[in-house]
Amino acid sequence: MAEDRELWREALAHYRAWNEAKFADRVRRAGEQMLAEKWRAYLDLLALCWRVNPEPSEWEQRQTAEEWVSYYARMRRFEERRRERGTAT
Repeated sequence: MAEDRELWREALAHYRAWNEAKFADRVRRAGEQMLAEKWRAYLDLLALCWRVNPEPSEWEQRQTAEEWVSYYARMRRFEERRRERGTAT
């Protein structure tokens, strides 16, 4: 068991050193990356998020639709009251 702890400590130390080196490299090259490269990286991240994000269930879709209907009904009532009273918000 002691060997496993040492192995984990060694692995974490290597990971920490690698992470610090990667961060230092990013700081050093901060102004070099072109806008198009940043945009491509953003689009790649967005595509990954869309693949990872699960589709909402029917219940979740219905719940969301009901929440929007309720929200718009409250906003309509608010606007009607505001018009009746003639006060600025």
